[in-house]
Amino acid sequence: MDETKPLAELSDEELVERCQDNDHRAFTAIVDRYKHKVHWLVRRMVGNAEDEDLTQEVFVRAYRAMPGFQGRSSFRTWLYRIAHNLCLTELRRRSRRGEHVSLEEEGEEKVHWMLSGPREDLEHEIERRDISGKVRTLVEKLPVPYRTALTLFYLQQVRYEEIAEIMDVPLGTVKTYIHRGRLRLRELVLAESDLAESLEGSQ
Repeated sequence: MDETKPLAELSDEELVERCQDNDHRAFTAIVDRYKHKVHWLVRRMVGNAEDEDLTQEVFVRAYRAMPGFQGRSSFRTWLYRIAHNLCLTELRRRSRRGEHVSLEEEGEEKVHWMLSGPREDLEHEIERRDISGKVRTLVEKLPVPYRTALTLFYLQQVRYEEIAEIMDVPLGTVKTYIHRGRLRLRELVLAESDLAESLEGSQ
């Protein structure tokens, strides 16, 4: 390993190796590399209330578990899985307190808008209707598995196979989550747009 190479230029694997050799600066570099991505995933899963604390806890757990990381999956997959599992624990805790939390699908939804193209199609539709600033709020209305899979796929550019590892579900289930999530999100986007147009027309 090149000891003179800046930490920011090292691969995840090189940083992990240094962390396992008790190089605390390497872990700081990992946090800098992933803090915004982890925070985004946590926020999409649990909302804004405790996302900062949970994001910090993800890295605390990663730091403690780092000595046992053996590279069976990529570091990113391993870190996102820690975040995913921590968020599920938090959502279950809220559910036990009586807060409404959807951890699973809420039954078979009636689909009105078929969307079979690549990920850019949905983004184009959102931009065309000029409501991109509201999409994050709409995503939070989706069931947790849908919004988690969509966040990883669209915003983190994570492959299907990696999402399956992170969420600990079969590959086919990931594809189902993403497909149904896109359909439901598109319905929400169109409904939001139609409502805004109706309000404007009534003024």
